[in-house]
Amino acid sequence: MDWLKEKNDSELDIEEEPIELEKNDMLALFLSAFLVFSPFLLVLIGILIWSYSF
Repeated sequence: MDWLKEKNDSELDIEEEPIELEKNDMLALFLSAFLVFSPFLLVLIGILIWSYSF
């Protein structure tokens, strides 16, 4: 257990370099997030509209 604690402490001390984004990376991130979450939001909106119609 001591070896595992020492290993975990040593891994926390490592600083990672920031990720540099290229020109259109943010656009790609937003588009992919939109494509992932839009079906869920459309279903949620459909349920809300259906529940208020009664």
